[in-house]
Amino acid sequence: MRLPACCCCRVKAGRPAESGVALITVLLIVFLASMTAVSLSMIQQIALRRSTVLQHQQQARLYTLGVEQWAGLILLRDRRDSVIDHPGEAWANLPPMLPVENGELSGKIRDLQGCFNLNNLWQAASGAAPEPPEAAPESQKTDPDAEKPPSPNPPNSPDAEKSAGQGKIHPEQLKVLQRLLNHVQVNPELAQAIADWIDPDTDPLFPDGAEDSEYTVRNPPYLAANQPMLSISELRLIKGVDPEVYERLAALVCALPPGTPLNVNTAPAPVLAALDEHAQPADIERVLKERPAQGYQNVDEFLNAAQLTPDAPTKALLSTDSQYFLLQVEVRLGDGRAVLSSTLFRDENRVRVLRRSFGNPD
Repeated sequence: MRLPACCCCRVKAGRPAESGVALITVLLIVFLASMTAVSLSMIQQIALRRSTVLQHQQQARLYTLGVEQWAGLILLRDRRDSVIDHPGEAWANLPPMLPVENGELSGKIRDLQGCFNLNNLWQAASGAAPEPPEAAPESQKTDPDAEKPPSPNPPNSPDAEKSAGQGKIHPEQLKVLQRLLNHVQVNPELAQAIADWIDPDTDPLFPDGAEDSEYTVRNPPYLAANQPMLSISELRLIKGVDPEVYERLAALVCALPPGTPLNVNTAPAPVLAALDEHAQPADIERVLKERPAQGYQNVDEFLNAAQLTPDAPTKALLSTDSQYFLLQVEVRLGDGRAVLSSTLFRDENRVRVLRRSFGNPD
């Protein structure tokens, strides 16, 4: 039996439509497969790129540690050759750039005793055992609720010495810091707030000190450290220190164990001028330009050349040699970059790393 013509037409007319749907389905599958392949290829490229960068960064970090050991050897050799430290020595004049395979490295060593030690504002009690270089000065922190001896000076005296079981504010060093702040056009009143941050009690110096009552009302609230600083970055937390003030002070101050002397051979003019109330940085700059090639051999030689007459306690915290140094290294290797800052302590026999940090310094 034959089908009606109209039925045949409908069957024949439906076949091209079914073929078109199948073709579109095939094209969609090919498109999805292509997108998947491209996506997988991109993921693979990103993974390869990431692994390459990580490898270069790890290699760069190892290079920085190698420079750290090299710097230790340079400092140790310098100690064996000379007991005087000055800017003309090898440690202070490292090559600005050294080539390595697929990259370059640079490093510099800075004498940390060439700046004003903020922790010298605190004068330890007579006979107190000094802190070892490796130890954080936690033992100098006292209980704020503990009973305190009465102050030997009237509370309204600007330079009143605050006594505690472990020592007192160093009045001469406080004056040196005030003069230094004045030389760099920073309010000298900031010196008392810095001293309050370091001393172990909770009584603010009059009239410009700052203790817990100043910081607990901030958002977020915090307490004064009441112990020697571990880093000058703590300055950012102190009343009166804004980014501009911090920028002016960062290169002139440091945070070393209390009692660490200032090296007159490596200190800049503003710090040296602060030793004497009659000195000015411009006058000290002229003296530094005429500094002997081998540095001043002793403190008296420098003081005579600069015509400075510091008081006896301030002079006792001066020297011509150093033990604390800051190493800063940057390595660029391929797609990787590593930055290292290390605080080094040198004695007669070895160089020890007291603190090490990777990344950009403060």
